[in-house]
Amino acid sequence: MKILLIGSGAREHALAWKFSKSAALTALYVWPGHALSKRIGIALDLKPAASFEELRAEVLRLKIDAVVCGPEQPLADGLADCLSGIPVFGPKKAAAALESSKSFAKEVMKAALIPTAEYVVTRSEEECRTVSLGMLRRTGGAVLKASGLAAGKGVFVCRTEEDIQNGLDRLFGSMKEAASEVVVEAVLEGRECSYFTFIGSEGPSELCFAVDHKRLLDGDLGPNTGGMGCYAPVPWLPKEAGKAVENAVVLPLLRELKKRGIEYTGVLYVGLMWGESGPQVVEFNVRFGDPECEVLAWSDSRDWLSMILSKLGLMKYEFQPAHLRPAVSVVIASKSYPYGEAQDEASFVSHTDLKEEEDSVVFASSILFANETQITTGKGRVFVVVSDGESFGDARKKAYQRVNRLRTLWPASQVRMDIAKLVE
Repeated sequence: MKILLIGSGAREHALAWKFSKSAALTALYVWPGHALSKRIGIALDLKPAASFEELRAEVLRLKIDAVVCGPEQPLADGLADCLSGIPVFGPKKAAAALESSKSFAKEVMKAALIPTAEYVVTRSEEECRTVSLGMLRRTGGAVLKASGLAAGKGVFVCRTEEDIQNGLDRLFGSMKEAASEVVVEAVLEGRECSYFTFIGSEGPSELCFAVDHKRLLDGDLGPNTGGMGCYAPVPWLPKEAGKAVENAVVLPLLRELKKRGIEYTGVLYVGLMWGESGPQVVEFNVRFGDPECEVLAWSDSRDWLSMILSKLGLMKYEFQPAHLRPAVSVVIASKSYPYGEAQDEASFVSHTDLKEEEDSVVFASSILFANETQITTGKGRVFVVVSDGESFGDARKKAYQRVNRLRTLWPASQVRMDIAKLVE
C-alpha cells in the first residue's frame, strides 16, 4: 500500500526505516521529512508550512492508502479530522486532548477510575504556587505539569520550595501558552516505565514496554527533557504486566471515551509509575515516545506497518507477543538542549558515519542537508544511537562505542553516560 508518514524527527526516521522493511509497503511518502528520511521515502511536493487542506488534496491526488502521524502537534491541531474519510493512524482532536490537555486527561482518568496521582488544576501562577506549596508540606513533594504541549519539558518534580519556584519560573516564563493551566500532582513512588498499545479495529493490541531516561544529566539529575535514552524490554516488571495495564488502564479509558462519543485510533503511550500496588498512570501520550520508538523499532522484529494497517481495517494481521533482544538507545544532543540557553556549535557528519551496521543504527532529528555526502547538526536532540546485544551490558557497550565515534565528529554535544546502567 501507499503510505504517507508525517513528521521530521528521529521518531519518524525510525518509523520510515521500519516501514521500508514491510511486505505491505508499495510506496512510502514523507512530509516534511528531513535529509535522511527523504532517502528512505519520497518527499511530498509541499512546503513544511502547508495547510492540512493542501495536504489532503495531495493525499487524494497521489491516491495514498493510509496516513501515519508521528508527532503530537498535528493531531492536537486536528489533522485526522481534516483528513476525514482517509485512513489515519492517529486520533482525532477530541481524543488527542489526552495529551494536549493534561487537565482533560486527569478528569477522564478520575471518571474512569484509573489509578493515578491526586491532583489539582490551577489557572494562575499564584494559585499554582499556593497549591503546590500546600501539597509539598502535606506530602513531601509536588509535581507541576503544564497542561498543554511542551515537548516533554513542562514537568517539574519538586521536593523543596526552591524546586517549586524554579518550576514556576519556567512554566510562567518560557511556557506561558502551555501553562495556561497547570496540573499540580502528588509525587508517585515506584519505578517509571512506558507501555505502548495499538488501538483501532478489534480493540487494543499490546506492543511492548520500555523505560525512558527523562532527566538531562547522569544520575537522573537536571531538568526533564523529551528523553535522553531508553531501554527495552523491561525485565523488572512482573509477569502479565501488559494484561494488568490493559485491564486497569486501557480498557477503562476506552470505555470512558466511548461514553463521551470519542473514538480512538492510533498508538497510545501510557506513562506509568509501577509501585507495590501495581501501575499508576503518570500521563497519556497519543503517539510513539521518542526515543522509545527508536529502540522498539530496532529490537521488535514484527511488521509494524501491517499491524497498523490491520488497526485501520485495511488488512488482516495476527498479533503475536513481542520477543525483544536487550536493546539500548542513547541520545546525542546539542549543548543548548533543553532550554536553548547555551551556545551551539554545529558540525558536519557524513552519511557514511550514520549508516546502519549489523548491531547498531543511528536515527536523526534536527539535521540540515549540507551536500550529497554530509549533513549538518542542528539544535536539540540530534542523533539517537540504538544497539542490541545478548545482554543489556552488551547492548550498552555497543551503543556507547558508536556514540563516542560520533562525538569525535561533533565534540560540542552532550550525552548521558548512564543509560540502562541499572536495569535489573
